[in-house]
Amino acid sequence: MSRTTRATYRDGESQEKPATKRQKISIDIDDEDVNMDAYDPNKNAHLKGRRRFTADLSDIQEACVAGLVLSGLKLQKIGPGDDEGSVEVIIVKDSSEHVLAANLLISDTSEYPRSHSLFCYSPDGDLSAKLQRIVDEIAEEPPRPLGETIAELAASVARVVGSAAPKAVATHHEDTDESDGEGQSESEGYDPFEDYDDIGAAPVEPDSVMSKLQQDFVDIVATEYRPGFVRLGGNDFVVSISLPMITLANSIPPRALMAWDRRLLSCSQHLTLLIGGFHGLYPALENDASYTSSAQRLGVGLTFKVGLSQKYKPRMEQVQEVVRKHGLIIPDAEDELRIQAEIAAQKAKFFDYDGDNDEDEPMPDVVEEEVPEVEDPDRFDPFSLSSSLESLMDQSFLKIVQLRRKFGLGWAGAEFLNAEVEKSQRKEEDVLAVMENEIRQADRDERELARTTVLPHDPLMGLNSTEPFNLPLTAFCYLVRRLSLCTRYCIVCHNRLRFDYEALKPYVCDSKLCSYQYYSLNRGPSLEYEIIHNPKTVDLLVSLAFVSASDGAMEDPLPIGLGLRVPLPSSNAATYAQPPNTHPYNQQNIAPAVVPEAPKVLVPGPDGLCDFDDLTLSQMRACIAKLINTLPSVEDMKKHLERKVKAGKSKPKLKDIDPNILPAAWSILRWCVASCTAHIEAIDSGEELIKKLDPNWTQFRLTVGAPDAEAKFKEALDIAANEDRNVKTYPVIYAFHGSPLRNWHSIIRHGLWYKVVANGRAFGDGVYLAKDASTSMSYYAGAARSTWAKSLSGPTNCMALTEVVNRPQKFVSSDPHYVIKDTHWIMCRYLLVRGVGDAGVDASSNVDTKGKKAVNRQPKVPFVRLDPKHQTMVNGKVIEIPDPSFKVETLLSARKGDYVHEEPDEEDMAIFKLDLSKKATSSSSQPNHYDLDDEDDYRVSAPPSSSKPKGVKKPKDDWKHNAQYVAKTIENLMLPPFQSSPSASMAIQRELKSMLKEQETAPSLRELGWYMPPELIGDNLYQWIVEIHSLEKDLPLAKDMKAKGLNSIIFEIRFPPTFPNSPPFFRIITPRFLPFIHGGGGHVTGGGSICMDLLTSDGWLPSYSISAVLMQIRLALSNLEPKPARLSTDWNRPYGVDESLAGYKRAAMTHNWTLPPGLDRLVR
Repeated sequence: MSRTTRATYRDGESQEKPATKRQKISIDIDDEDVNMDAYDPNKNAHLKGRRRFTADLSDIQEACVAGLVLSGLKLQKIGPGDDEGSVEVIIVKDSSEHVLAANLLISDTSEYPRSHSLFCYSPDGDLSAKLQRIVDEIAEEPPRPLGETIAELAASVARVVGSAAPKAVATHHEDTDESDGEGQSESEGYDPFEDYDDIGAAPVEPDSVMSKLQQDFVDIVATEYRPGFVRLGGNDFVVSISLPMITLANSIPPRALMAWDRRLLSCSQHLTLLIGGFHGLYPALENDASYTSSAQRLGVGLTFKVGLSQKYKPRMEQVQEVVRKHGLIIPDAEDELRIQAEIAAQKAKFFDYDGDNDEDEPMPDVVEEEVPEVEDPDRFDPFSLSSSLESLMDQSFLKIVQLRRKFGLGWAGAEFLNAEVEKSQRKEEDVLAVMENEIRQADRDERELARTTVLPHDPLMGLNSTEPFNLPLTAFCYLVRRLSLCTRYCIVCHNRLRFDYEALKPYVCDSKLCSYQYYSLNRGPSLEYEIIHNPKTVDLLVSLAFVSASDGAMEDPLPIGLGLRVPLPSSNAATYAQPPNTHPYNQQNIAPAVVPEAPKVLVPGPDGLCDFDDLTLSQMRACIAKLINTLPSVEDMKKHLERKVKAGKSKPKLKDIDPNILPAAWSILRWCVASCTAHIEAIDSGEELIKKLDPNWTQFRLTVGAPDAEAKFKEALDIAANEDRNVKTYPVIYAFHGSPLRNWHSIIRHGLWYKVVANGRAFGDGVYLAKDASTSMSYYAGAARSTWAKSLSGPTNCMALTEVVNRPQKFVSSDPHYVIKDTHWIMCRYLLVRGVGDAGVDASSNVDTKGKKAVNRQPKVPFVRLDPKHQTMVNGKVIEIPDPSFKVETLLSARKGDYVHEEPDEEDMAIFKLDLSKKATSSSSQPNHYDLDDEDDYRVSAPPSSSKPKGVKKPKDDWKHNAQYVAKTIENLMLPPFQSSPSASMAIQRELKSMLKEQETAPSLRELGWYMPPELIGDNLYQWIVEIHSLEKDLPLAKDMKAKGLNSIIFEIRFPPTFPNSPPFFRIITPRFLPFIHGGGGHVTGGGSICMDLLTSDGWLPSYSISAVLMQIRLALSNLEPKPARLSTDWNRPYGVDESLAGYKRAAMTHNWTLPPGLDRLVR
């Protein structure tokens, strides 16, 4: 079959020429050819999102005005609809006879044209069944540009209405205007699937697909990674690639891994990448990293999940849980009761308030039970960088590979080019032409970096752009590379950071949008995890931030761009200035300069608050200190988060501690922890403490600087050892750095770097270190004027103990203080904090009460050998310093001992052992593969044991629908909603199709748990009847229903005109439940509506599907806590709409939930 493209703009001679997949269309107008780019997908390819949609719509409108005809049908109108992202299309015949009016709606134009959802409906009242099917199936098509969508719609309609062949054919613009033929037959006309004609070019067998998997798996093993194949059921599958973390620690410094997330080396586990979304196809990409035509037909969209697994691949159930698109988490009734009880207690305490319990939600005491968490070796757990790496892989990986293949770039150059294209919204070729030097330089810089940093193998290096590439291997190598370099890139936008210091932990750029996502959307380290597992460090970080703010020393980074709403500052908010300390040692002790600030006029909003970003610097500092003072102690936070709840219930949240605390205060707390780019860890073992140091100093491990700082420090040691024999014996010396407490908030973020000071320094420029701790303690570790009142440690003084290359003769000065200009010669090892609270672990804690040495199962920590010429002292006494590398080496040794190599499981071995020599080679025995609907040849076939033919009957003992019971129940059903909208109609239509399809393909209705009677799907889409059935037999509710002879619980679902942006209204029609006040449960209000946060404006998300919500309601009805759901004595009295609405409003008021707009109109 020849590939042709047909488009007619006026009556004329028919032309036909072979066409490429993407081409410009030429229009004949008055014998002159006019080039139109309306159908050229590449014309606006440099744009994306809303700008791309607007440009495409404008182009197709111009073509329509010029008389556009597709597949023999004329497009009478193409224009924007009433809603954003909507397009109205009217198709007529040559005789102007109306054929079809269709409204298209792009769900989110910011995702156009790559990942948007498309809805379609027709306002025509007398639409035939075939045309209705075409309209319905538009929503099932994969995302594509608007021109392609309309062309396919017109072609499909033309086949149904039997349109004649077009009289003129738009052809690729050539130098000649000669016609190659006339009067083409209809069968040779425009084919809407012209991009997919190659599907039938040659038969492709499942074995050839598996052979490609085998080839890629062998290459992955050769790179010392572990591939895995996880079948999800049917033809769908997920490919996994993993690497033991202990092996990764050979290329990424272990200290950096521990700083990024303590879980990375907490046990023997793997860094694992899951690649899903194949829809049974492999390979799904062309050699240029674009999706194959068959992949586009099936709507293939690759997704990437990054996490940790103890085994080389997680089990199938875990993978299914990870790759599913949507999930719902709801607060349990017990949590809601506890929160209400706490609020009532606070009101009673402060206002002597005695409120009545809600009719549906009484507030009994909650008895908490500890549920032991069972460790699952097959789990797949995310870590602190998972969400950032996943967004990078999902949004940019394939695009970066395409740029590499197209322009011959390296990873860094392709990332640079992609970032500039995204920012400028220009074509790739145009950006490369202007910035080629900078782009090529980025690749040269990375090659230079590879000399000192271990980077993974590059599978694309040296590979011709026309050769196929190994997708899983390429993706995993790119993932490991970005993990190794994560501190050099913004954790949110993934662009290169441009700071004058290097951080140990991943951080964000100076974009306010990135800051907002990093802090407000919890894209950084988990605050809750840090509070539970490292409370002393959190307490210290908050205390240092408070002191820095209250003493007027806090500077960048500030919590700007987080959308904080804070109280208006008091009129006497002043800038704090410390008296200058001009001692030559303490370059950090210079008082912050007082800069006059122009007063700002602040107008409070309706909430009585103002924007934090509008404050002056001094007001910001005062505001931060004030907000920190409103927070509870870290100990109270830890107790709250560790509160045990039963399985399946929502975890405690910090904001639930005290509702009177402003959200801005919790954001400041998250900022205090997440903005710290150093690694600080409290020392809990007496063996690891510095000996002969004042026990009033709490000791922390401290690491500051870039991840490769340790490697640079060791390199400096090696160079020094080659130049000085003494360095071989005594490689390092230790010295103290003291600074006022107000400066440490900045030091632990920026490091011990020094700024040029106008009045100079007595002993030269550099970092000043003291040989004796008493020097730092007495003069330079200055105390703060105030401390955070709720701090457990109450820090007043702070100093660091640093490790320095033992070359004093190379220092700027070595007497009376060390002054070191080369900061890579310095490594911070310990942070010493003195305070008014708990001093931490006593150095003598390894000795029992009788004076005998206590039994210590941990290996003894060796001490550092100090140079006798440069000993580290406290008040003239030499201290003993544990080897700072001992813990890391011990940890690595333990992980190596824990690691056990696993052999591939049966599923993976089947791929490795595949014998292609046994497959049939005779083409005559193969069926024809020219049917465009035959996609099985491109799919990974399911194993014979699990394959099921289509149309399998439901089990004989399956749940049966009782049509008579349902029909009798809904005899007096209220009229359906009277309001509608095009966008809601399309969304509901899509949900309806999804529900019916899921119901038809379910192996059994009993397992599905719900049923939608097809006979009750009426003319109005906005009112559904759904049954919930087959509850667990041992549930009290199930026993009640069996005793009453009830087959199901019948629900009515009413959709608002703002769906899916607003939630639908769910209510039970029958049977009637026992009210909560009388001992009932199941999240059912006294009026039969459902009491759930996810069905209100606060908890609803447009991505929620109705089937998933029904499953959550079914789980809620099955919940036995705090009380099980039961039937009322008048169970056969149906609920009324009015009482359902009243119960819903009552529950929402009790929980302070926001009611959806237009609710009263929806149910009346």
